[in-house]
Amino acid sequence: MGDFGALSSLGIGSGVLNYDVIDKLKKADEEMMIDPLKDKIDLTQKREKALSQFITIASTVKTDIMGLADGTLFAKVNTNVNGTSIDVTASDGVKPQNFDIDVEQLAKNDIYESKGYASADSIIASNDATLNIGVGGSSVSIHLQAGATLNDLKDAINNADAGVTAQILNTGVGDNPYKLIIKANDTGKDNIINFDYFGIDDLGLNATTYTSASFSSDTDSVNNSGATQTFSITINGDKYSMDVADGESVSDFVSDLQNGKLTDANGNTISLNASYTNGQIEFNLKAIGDISIDDSNLLTNFNDNTDFTNANRLQTAQDSLFKYNGVEMERSSNKIDDIITGVTINLKTTGYSSVDITSNVDEITKSIQKFVADYNSMISNLQNLTAYNQDTKMVGLFQGFSEFTSISTKLANDIFGNFLNYDTTRTDYNGNKYTTKAIFSAADLGLSMNKTGMLSFDVNKFTESFQNHPDLVENFTSMAFTKVKSDFDSIATGDNSSLELLSQELKNDEKNYQNRIDALNKYLDTKYNIMAQQFASYDDMINNFNTMSSALNMSIQEEINSKS
Repeated sequence: MGDFGALSSLGIGSGVLNYDVIDKLKKADEEMMIDPLKDKIDLTQKREKALSQFITIASTVKTDIMGLADGTLFAKVNTNVNGTSIDVTASDGVKPQNFDIDVEQLAKNDIYESKGYASADSIIASNDATLNIGVGGSSVSIHLQAGATLNDLKDAINNADAGVTAQILNTGVGDNPYKLIIKANDTGKDNIINFDYFGIDDLGLNATTYTSASFSSDTDSVNNSGATQTFSITINGDKYSMDVADGESVSDFVSDLQNGKLTDANGNTISLNASYTNGQIEFNLKAIGDISIDDSNLLTNFNDNTDFTNANRLQTAQDSLFKYNGVEMERSSNKIDDIITGVTINLKTTGYSSVDITSNVDEITKSIQKFVADYNSMISNLQNLTAYNQDTKMVGLFQGFSEFTSISTKLANDIFGNFLNYDTTRTDYNGNKYTTKAIFSAADLGLSMNKTGMLSFDVNKFTESFQNHPDLVENFTSMAFTKVKSDFDSIATGDNSSLELLSQELKNDEKNYQNRIDALNKYLDTKYNIMAQQFASYDDMINNFNTMSSALNMSIQEEINSKS
């Protein structure tokens, strides 16, 4: 029943002009004017939903197309290593190839350990001291205050960014189990650790004792050249020298070493713990790294009489040595990435390994198989949406829509309407070989289409073509699917594609239909409100007539009764 305000007595007078009559009239108008629009909205909403589902399916196909069009699938490679001496990783795009690596020596870091201490807090510096530490030809200065501990030294080294890392290990051995370990951050023979620490107690990093030639007594001369000579020690680039007079005795030479006669160009001196023991001059250095002694004009001959083995050098810096395809190679690292662009070889141990880098044909075939399956699903959905059954007269939601009818034709033409020419060698009936032109098409790719528009993919045919003509397979696939992608964007998935514009059109249609329904509802409400008011007036008039008629009848009856 309509909402007609205070007209609650409608129909009392006439018994006919009531709300039921108005509701029936209004319902008849709604069925004629509004219900067709509601049917159109219902159909439009069904089309919107079906179109959204189709675009979702098409988006999956678009993703499949992208990998085939841009060549990324063909850039993917498999890396197979036969052997345990190396690991190999190859980036996408590396050309398929094979090579072998024979590892003869691994690159190593320089590593030293100190002597043992009672604890990490053992004091190693009685006075303020400046130390130099680094790797190769570079070093930084480290400053320690008087009373500095082993732990302070460790922290100072690690904070210096000197290319080395220090740690303290509790070996658990003896009364002095704590040792300072210094390790170069990088491998390679050029990355030896340089460390001089003359300003602090002896850490025992350099366990080498420099030993001279033998003398019969400490009064023997170390210089009988007839002139003053020079004795020098070069420590990590800093040269310390002292004069040795003609006829200078062993005793005086040892005393000069002990008393700081060795001086560098800046006037800095070093004092050595030197002695004359068992007929030889001996001393130790508070330094490790690049150290050399020049006593060429003296009788001391330290270089030939010193065992340079350092038991506290746990590992000696060295380069990696290996053969690449039989060619001798040397690198400072075990990570080799400068031989083949995009290929990283990690040396693990000595020994021989062979490497085969191949195209990932399995992933390519799986991608094409997925495209074919998703494409067929899309075409099946498309056929349902555009179908017309002549027997049942059932019509698909988009039957006759040009936006849909051209999709399968365009995409099929993109795939099967293109080909590449290439030169190939053939043999005639006489066994003579000749060069001729040939055509590479989708059929060579293993693709075919049946009369219903469904794709098929022959993996064996594709694999054979890829083995024989990998470049043709890649070039044709890229060419064909680039065209598919372009048309696909234009038809289905682009921002201004035909289906996107159709989607906007359907939304606009639904909105327009609803606006028309709202306007008609407002019109009918107004129309039947007026009609109700008119009915009320008519009903009131009839009610008045009925009242007057009833009164007249009563008067007439009374008159008749009075004359009886």
